[in-house]
Amino acid sequence: KKLIANEINSLGKITPAEKRVLLIFLSTAFLWITKDLINSVGFIKLDDSIIAIMGAVALFVFPAKKDSREGLLEWKDTKNMAWGILLLFGGGIALASGLEKAGLIEQLGQWFAHFSFSLFTLIFMVTFISLFISEVMSNVAQVIVFAPVVSSLAEASNLHPLLLGIPMALGASCASMLPMGTPPNAIAFSSGHIKLNQMTRVGFIMNIISVLLITLFCWLLLPLVFKAG
Repeated sequence: KKLIANEINSLGKITPAEKRVLLIFLSTAFLWITKDLINSVGFIKLDDSIIAIMGAVALFVFPAKKDSREGLLEWKDTKNMAWGILLLFGGGIALASGLEKAGLIEQLGQWFAHFSFSLFTLIFMVTFISLFISEVMSNVAQVIVFAPVVSSLAEASNLHPLLLGIPMALGASCASMLPMGTPPNAIAFSSGHIKLNQMTRVGFIMNIISVLLITLFCWLLLPLVFKAG
């Protein structure tokens, strides 16, 4: 408790520059939360990217001190950013967009629907595919695209949709192999203490373990919960 108090006291009073940064952050967060309401008015159309860019530009425009030309954020500050991680995320998003537009995920689900698999095999395949796709695709986008496919696959197999939907959702949250898989992966990789080949090798093993654990959990417990299978 004393250590925490000392750390807080060492920060000193909040400076005008810090107040401006806080104001920009709160304004950006407010626009993210209320963008749908603003768009419904019809005067302007906002999306998450535009709001984020507006917040970033504001940091360059607003001065750090009164009667000063130096902004809250200078270009020299951006040189220390982890640009490699940003480009890696951008590549992952571009790849995900390509997969979605090509219809590869939907075709994969339709292909599986032509075969007769046991419940264990279906859960394993859905978890495996969901987890490894989430390495290059955001969890939200993946679930939006993959959920209808999994639902139709469950319906074709006479199963409760959640028997495959739950392992799909769990698998999408366990990506450990690539930096763009999850934000914690990116933070760990940007520290510089982990090389990409190390993360890939160890992450692959963790992915396989996650697939097996999720499969066993869902195969043993979900049929009891939904009285299916």
